[in-house]
Amino acid sequence: MASSGNEEKTTGGRQSIERVHLYLFLGAAVAIGFLLGYLTSAFFPLVRPSLSTAPPASTAPAPRLSPSEVDAALKAAHASLDAGDLQAAWDKYHQILMTDPRQVEALTHLGNILMRGNQLDEAIRLYDRALGFDANYAHALFDKGQALKEKGDAKGAAEAWKRFLTLVPADSDDAKKVKGWLAELGRSGAAAKKKMVPEVGK
Repeated sequence: MASSGNEEKTTGGRQSIERVHLYLFLGAAVAIGFLLGYLTSAFFPLVRPSLSTAPPASTAPAPRLSPSEVDAALKAAHASLDAGDLQAAWDKYHQILMTDPRQVEALTHLGNILMRGNQLDEAIRLYDRALGFDANYAHALFDKGQALKEKGDAKGAAEAWKRFLTLVPADSDDAKKVKGWLAELGRSGAAAKKKMVPEVGK
């Protein structure tokens, strides 16, 4: 009988130890779960795609255009942009680029929408992409110069505008406008250099 009692005590003790181990394991699992949940919530904003101030893309993708529809779509997109409907213009330009990713006019006008939202770096990247497809696309050079000027990059703006002037008639309205901007940049640069010259003691 004593031996039987000892065995029962041993079995009971072993079961108690196993329960303790099980509770510890479950407690650790719950703690790890809370920790992972906290880390996920804390670092989720770091891996989210950056949100643009430009109009968001439509939830339903627009149908792909046929090549013969691109010109009409460009006119519709330009009309929406001129009317201030940035969402419709944004979606239409994207639809055009689904058909022709090298469509420099759509790329440049998407850059213009981004520039309106003060997203200058993103706009410049789109202008550069357009110029990568067509280095002599004057519209992209015109707009890239404006974006660079807004960023404070006078040298870059001047380079873009000088290239622009080699591609358009010298007496065109846009050429006259760019020449005025270049003259303004020249005056600003001269004034800045003058300030940097140390004054000679009287």
